[in-house]
Amino acid sequence: MRTAALVCLLVVLAGCNAPAGGGSVETPAETATPAPVPADETLAPGVTREGVVSPESLAEAHTAALENESYTLIANRTERYANGTVRSGLDLRVELATDRSYASQAATTGPEGPVFLGRPPAGAGFWSNGSVYVRRLARGNSTIYNEFRPLDDGAGTWGYWVRTVPFGGEQADPTSFYTGVFRSIAIESIEQREANGTTAYRLSGGKLRQASFTSEFTDVRNVSLTATVTEQGVVRSLVLRFSGTTDGATVDIEWRVRYQNVSATTVERPPWFDRAVQ
Repeated sequence: MRTAALVCLLVVLAGCNAPAGGGSVETPAETATPAPVPADETLAPGVTREGVVSPESLAEAHTAALENESYTLIANRTERYANGTVRSGLDLRVELATDRSYASQAATTGPEGPVFLGRPPAGAGFWSNGSVYVRRLARGNSTIYNEFRPLDDGAGTWGYWVRTVPFGGEQADPTSFYTGVFRSIAIESIEQREANGTTAYRLSGGKLRQASFTSEFTDVRNVSLTATVTEQGVVRSLVLRFSGTTDGATVDIEWRVRYQNVSATTVERPPWFDRAVQ
């Protein structure tokens, strides 16, 4: 049973499509007080009062700031046709500890949804302490519990869940994603926000320069971007909305990524651990 399920999992993981998120994960509202942004000042790496002047610097600072931190990452992406029908969906939540133990929960939906859990709709939980890897996969009317080993390309490791799946699958990573987004969309408004004793900046814009954040859709339009960036360059939250065309159909996309409990996330074994290792 372990061998068959493992082969299924690894084959599916290796063929991960670009994720897209359906449904939503509720997150608490941020308490913030708008304040004037100081003039002639670097607000965060690559960010000034003029906007994101160096997308690469901001993206690299984001990655570097989280390199040795624990955190919880929540990503949702939803694609809908003009009539409201879900084309593709992904909901993902990953808890990552400082020792790189992780617990992830993922759900997919839609006829064009990502297939790393098998054909959507599907839902799964994964856990690992770096030496033991277990999963709980629910698809159709069956649920499978088993151990597995990650692939040589990293599919199934902690990096796969926080770097690849949330940002587009295949060769995706946060540095490339944030570089592409902030290079493509002009920031038109910046607000300074104070929350829990820390300073962050709310960036928003809707003027499209290019569309390097997607290769799947053409005629990209109706773009809006809102992001919260800390002074250290962590893109704490991002909401990207746009419309595009694929296979002759118009699709509306909403892509959300959020980081919570930075430096304060711990990971526990799931309640189904014993069943998975039996």
